[in-house]
Amino acid sequence: MFSIMEMLKTLAPYFTAAVVIVLSPFAKERMPYEVSRYLVSTFKKWLARFSTPQVTIVIEEKGDLTSNQIYKAAKAYLRTLIRDSTKQTLICDSTKPRGFKVSKEDRQKESIIDVIKDVQVIDNFREITLKWKLRTEKDEGPGFKKYFQLSFDEGYEKDVLESYLADIVDRYERIQNEENAVKIYIRNEKVRGSVHREHDPDRNIHWGYVNLEHPATFEKLAMDPVQKEMLKDDLDRFLEGKDLYEKVGKTWKRGYLLYGPPGTGKTSLIAAMANYLKFNIYDLNLSGTFSNEDLRSILLSTTNRSILVIEDIDCSTNFKAKEKKNYSFTLSGLLNMIDGLWSSWGDQRIIVFTTNHKDRLDPALLRPGRMDLHVHMSYCTMDGFKLLASNYLNIEADHQLYRQIEGLLENVEVTPAEMAGELLKSGGTDVVLGGLVKFLEQKTLQKAKAAELNELLKSDDNTDVDVIEFVKFLKKEKLKNAKAAKAEQLLKIDHTYVDVDDDVEGLVKLFKQKKT
Repeated sequence: MFSIMEMLKTLAPYFTAAVVIVLSPFAKERMPYEVSRYLVSTFKKWLARFSTPQVTIVIEEKGDLTSNQIYKAAKAYLRTLIRDSTKQTLICDSTKPRGFKVSKEDRQKESIIDVIKDVQVIDNFREITLKWKLRTEKDEGPGFKKYFQLSFDEGYEKDVLESYLADIVDRYERIQNEENAVKIYIRNEKVRGSVHREHDPDRNIHWGYVNLEHPATFEKLAMDPVQKEMLKDDLDRFLEGKDLYEKVGKTWKRGYLLYGPPGTGKTSLIAAMANYLKFNIYDLNLSGTFSNEDLRSILLSTTNRSILVIEDIDCSTNFKAKEKKNYSFTLSGLLNMIDGLWSSWGDQRIIVFTTNHKDRLDPALLRPGRMDLHVHMSYCTMDGFKLLASNYLNIEADHQLYRQIEGLLENVEVTPAEMAGELLKSGGTDVVLGGLVKFLEQKTLQKAKAAELNELLKSDDNTDVDVIEFVKFLKKEKLKNAKAAKAEQLLKIDHTYVDVDDDVEGLVKLFKQKKT
């Protein structure tokens, strides 16, 4: 049974509406304006005596240095609240929002329902009625700022702050894992097409992103099985290591250096890590000119549970050249981002560097504690080949050609990418593996020719001859002497003849390739 006071509190808004609708037209015609305004105002004040004052909390999108976690958590929570309300069959349910947005990205199982501006969303918590509204207003700069208004009856501030909002933040990570696809972000002010954009107005950082649709998993990676399990165990310990990191006084982050020749699966490994952990990827290109301050802002604009990737770190930037030219982005700035004071911002952060040439990196980048784990991505082994054959050809048992393939792999260096390219060719299992054997035999022949050519290029005192100078020698002498003639014969690789008169640059590249 409702008390008279509760009934009056419930009916108060409707009495107010009746006065505004019915009394105002009459007052306009029959009474002076001042009198009608006084009557309406008095009636509203009388009704207000039976209602509880409201408290409003403002939750802004941006904090002082980075995005507001409570805002993001509230937005994700309201999505589920609206989605659940749409499944109810009561047509006159007053808690249902009067409008919402719907979107669906590639590879998402369900549509995403979202709150829209100025539409009220009602929630109930411990018999407290809470009213949410998304607001926007012009900022001091060129953009707009967003914030949520959360209103409720006075007297429940402690329950809302310490229990309701805390519960929403705790549920945020669970909601993320349930509905969000893994995304890959790129820092670019000119992203176009199907690439989504995010802008951080406080630091003028633009991120474009798409869903990560890379199918790589640890089970599919053709890498050393022992190293693969070691890396998975390391990631698991990191993911569950919050208490350990706090105990030893370390920031909850991890650094990995992936190194090895091109085509050995470094990029696929990063995708597998992201899919395994359900972490977003931030792909950062250091080739552009920016400052240490920009780099710090970029770090602050990334989120928790993410992987910051800098590929080809040896080629991304020439730190010594930049310092000589007085650019404000320096090696010390990068190192401070990795393990300096600013690296302590956020939790569950992973930094990944990749390089084809570990020996070219500045020793400061390799110092223990900077990159916690160095992962060597090597050429394809027999174990890696068997995994690829299982994935591409569905071969579970040994094949009659495996022994021959194993013998060839012991004498030639082939990347997993090259092996995968051969296994993708059309034909039955026997045809594809037969083609792979021919491919490996051709690689073996090329290796032998390259070794013979290297021996030929040695001078009489058993020292290597400069490759470019040797090409000049070939052009000048027109292949008149015996060594040049033999070299010309050795250059007939893959049934392709290289004309030194017409393709000097190609010959130089070929020599350099064989020398390395």
